[in-house]
Amino acid sequence: MTHVTEDDLDDLEFDTLRTGDHIAAARRLAELADAVSGGVSRANVLLRAGEQWQHAGEHDRAAQFYRRAVEDGGETYGDPRAYLADALFELGHVAEARALVSDIRADEPRDPEVYRAVSETLYAHGDVLGAHEWSTNGVDIVLVLRDRAAGRIPVRPGGEAVDPDDAALAEDSLEALLRLRYRARMDLGRPEDDYDAMLDDLLKNADT
Repeated sequence: MTHVTEDDLDDLEFDTLRTGDHIAAARRLAELADAVSGGVSRANVLLRAGEQWQHAGEHDRAAQFYRRAVEDGGETYGDPRAYLADALFELGHVAEARALVSDIRADEPRDPEVYRAVSETLYAHGDVLGAHEWSTNGVDIVLVLRDRAAGRIPVRPGGEAVDPDDAALAEDSLEALLRLRYRARMDLGRPEDDYDAMLDDLLKNADT
């Protein structure tokens, strides 16, 4: 058995960006998934293996590993079903992909990264209206977490206070969500709104 950390996985993916050998990375991650014991979940390694297969254009293999990550049920970043839906769209299994998206929606996820992944998938496969809806909902969640962490929205009786670290992590998804939303709005011919202005402010602050 092998102890694997997030840093180990990040290093492997960084090397892959340098070499471009996604197939070798996918195979190595598949080996680690079968041997991992502690540090990171098996599901997380399976999900990363699926991503590498998808980067290599091997969508069928990617879907296999995403399914294994879903079936494993261990802790992962985001939701493996969102990545599986992307692979299924690529394979032409549109009905199954859309059913997965509906399942995710029914669960009412609170992780903005799930909304980013679904929005990106829908946009890539031509569902601009769906991408707009998912990215907007993702932005809404980030802003609610921000306000709760700052005490601007009171915690409901019996509810859990928002961890500032969780709120800060959610903020990392904000720019990507706003960008996706802006692209969708432009495709839909909609005028700029307050969220588009928020993106402008983020980009201006990044330049200063």
